Amino acid sequence: MSEENVIKITERALKYLKKKGKLQVTIEIPENRLSSESVLVPVPEIIGRKPKAPENYQIINVDGIDVYISKSLVLPKEVEIDLDTFLGIKLLRVSGFKSNEG
Repeated sequence: MSEENVIKITERALKYLKKKGKLQVTIEIPENRLSSESVLVPVPEIIGRKPKAPENYQIINVDGIDVYISKSLVLPKEVEIDLDTFLGIKLLRVSGFKSNEG
């Protein structure tokens, strides 16, 4: 990761992750979306666990959280991990990524 790239975890997302004991998160495009024959714009998702094949990811530690980022994603200048609440359910959200179409 170069000096100009920044990954931010909001305070509420950081509190949630530490409260749940999730000190590792994975940012990737889910496999079921990659194998589809329909035309999709791949959107990265964040998952609260370590990936099955960590060698395919770059690891960046942010405030005590290991963030695994799929090597198939282009790392933009700014990425934000936040927490959304929908009908009482808490969901992690990642923004700022673009998929690598090459």
